Amino acid sequence: MKELYSFEVKREVEKQVAYVKKTKSGPVESSKKVKKTIKNRIVVAKPTISDVEDAEFFYGQQYNSFINSGFLTKAMLAKKMGDLGGMTSEKAEKDMSAILLENVEAARVVEFFNEAKNLSEEQEEQLKDAKLKFTETQKQMHDYEVSLRSQFSQTADAKAENRLMEWFILNFTFYEDMVKDGADEKKEFFPLFEGDEYKEKRNFLLSLQEPEKDIEDAHLLRLKNLFDSSFQTLIRVVTVWYNKMGMDQETIDKALKEFFDD
Repeated sequence: MKELYSFEVKREVEKQVAYVKKTKSGPVESSKKVKKTIKNRIVVAKPTISDVEDAEFFYGQQYNSFINSGFLTKAMLAKKMGDLGGMTSEKAEKDMSAILLENVEAARVVEFFNEAKNLSEEQEEQLKDAKLKFTETQKQMHDYEVSLRSQFSQTADAKAENRLMEWFILNFTFYEDMVKDGADEKKEFFPLFEGDEYKEKRNFLLSLQEPEKDIEDAHLLRLKNLFDSSFQTLIRVVTVWYNKMGMDQETIDKALKEFFDD
């Protein structure tokens, strides 16, 4: 298995530990519960070209399924919003183009004056105004993207893409654990989401999302702890890789820090 990305998660476990207790009548063997922190490595396996082809076929199936269920496509919704003067209208796109241009110009001014050593009062004022303009336009662009994403989140395209990210996570996520090998122990990989087919794995995912108090099976509870500690990172890693913003441990790490670190 070729690794695309890996990271460690911690989980706290209770173990029954034997010890010798001193009493008036002499030493007595006993046991006590001890809390211990265990680290597990979560690994995202690297999909092959064949895997990616399977994923694209899966996306097509999901896309058609959502359309048949009555969801609009992004193109259909964009046209509808444009006709109503919404965020994809010609005026809105022109306004956003102007904001983008202001942002680029402000960034150039900031970069130019930041490299200078001795600035006049007028130049200091220009730099201050440029920084404010850059921050203001960045916020406008971010708000626009968030609103646009929210508008399109209920389209067939967006829902099928969410299922596609889920498909990658379900099929390519493993955890590393110690297993007994005779008198010794060795590390082995196990799928985080158990099952042979997508539906089985997805049902297992849903079972891991149940409240901890409702889970009685010890093995499932153990995997839930791993799931809760890793799922958000898994979504981010797969999204970064799929959008070609990172293709290995180093570049994905860099993208995660750039896009998700405060």
